[in-house]
Amino acid sequence: MVGAAAACALAQLGHSVALIEPAMPEPFKPSQLPDLRVSALNKHSIDLLKDVDALKHIEDMRFRPYDSLMVWEEELAKTHFKAQDIGESQLGIFVENRVIQLALLKSIEQQHRNKITIYNTQAQSIYSKKGELVLSTGELIQAKLIIGADGASSQVRKAAGIGQTGWNYAQRANLILIKSHKEIADLTWQQFTPSGPLALLPMHENYACLVWYASKEKSQAIATMSADELKQAIRDTFPSQLDDFELINKAGFGLTRMHANHYWRDKAVLVGDAAHTINPLAGQGVNLGFKDVSALVDALKQSGLDSLKVGLNEYEHKRRGQNLLMMSTMDALYAGFSNELGPIKFLRNAALAVAERAGPLKNLALKYAMGIS
Repeated sequence: MVGAAAACALAQLGHSVALIEPAMPEPFKPSQLPDLRVSALNKHSIDLLKDVDALKHIEDMRFRPYDSLMVWEEELAKTHFKAQDIGESQLGIFVENRVIQLALLKSIEQQHRNKITIYNTQAQSIYSKKGELVLSTGELIQAKLIIGADGASSQVRKAAGIGQTGWNYAQRANLILIKSHKEIADLTWQQFTPSGPLALLPMHENYACLVWYASKEKSQAIATMSADELKQAIRDTFPSQLDDFELINKAGFGLTRMHANHYWRDKAVLVGDAAHTINPLAGQGVNLGFKDVSALVDALKQSGLDSLKVGLNEYEHKRRGQNLLMMSTMDALYAGFSNELGPIKFLRNAALAVAERAGPLKNLALKYAMGIS
C-alpha cells in the first residue's frame, strides 16, 4: 500500500518509477468475502489516495465509513469521539488492505503507466551506494533513489546497513470476521481489559472484524477452537455492544515494535513498516506510512533527486520524531491498561472520564489522530 502510493505520488512529480512487487494481490470480485486484514484510513490517508487518483477505485469496490469511536474500560468511564464535534462528516473509512493495493494498481494502470513500470518479481541483490538492484530475472535497474517500502523485514534496510531497535510484545492480535444479524452502526469501539483490548471494526454489509488481544497461549487456544467454541468464547468475553452474529473466518498475528535507527543511507530511504512497526492498538500503522509518503514527496519536491542529502535529511527530521511519539503513546496506553493494580486502574478510568469532558483538548487529540493537526 505505502510503496504503491509513493510510486504514484512521485510519478505525478514527473519521475520515472520502477515498482518491484513479487506478490500481486488477488483480483477483486464483489462476491468475495471480506479479507481479515483491514485498515482504518484517517483523513490524511484518504486525501493522499484521492490525490493519486486511487480513492475513486476504492469507492468502486467496497469500504465502510465511520463517524464515531468509543473507548472504555468500565461502563461508567466511556470516552466517545464524534466526527461532528470537529466539524467533519466522518472520522475515516475501513478498507481491506487488498482493496487499497488494487485501487493503487488501478491508478497506475489508468493514470501513471507512462511513468511507472511494474516488475512482478523480487530483488535478488540491492546496492544502496550505487542505487542499483538486480532482479531475480537477472535484469539490472539503476536508480537515483531506492525506496524501501518492503515491510518489517525490509531487504532495503538490511542492504543499506541500517540497524533497528525494538521488541516483540507478549500478546497476539486475533482477527475474527463476523457478519452481524443486525445492522452495524458507523461506530468503531474498543474496550480495554487486563488481558488486552477487545475491538470491533465495522465493514460493508454488516460484516465486521473483531480484534481480540490475548496471550500467546490464549491465542493458540483461539486458533484451535471449533466455530461453536469460538462463538461461545466471544459471547463470554466481548461486551454487550456486540449483537448476535455468524462466524465467518479467523486469523492472527504477532505484535512487534521496531524503529529504524536511521531513515536513509546513501541512495536508500525507508518508509512505512520498513522504517517503523507499531502496536496496532489505535490502527495508526498504515496512516503513519502514508504520512511518510507525503513528507518524502514534499522533501524531494523541494530538493530534487540531485540533492538527495538535503531532501532525505528533511524527511527524516520531519517524520522520525513524530513516528516515535506515536509509537511511545501506543506503548504507554498498552502498558497502562494491561494490569489490575488498583491505583492505576482508578487513575486510568478517571482519565477516560475526564477525557470525555475535555472539550477542546479532546477534539485536538481527535484531529491529530485523523492526520489534520
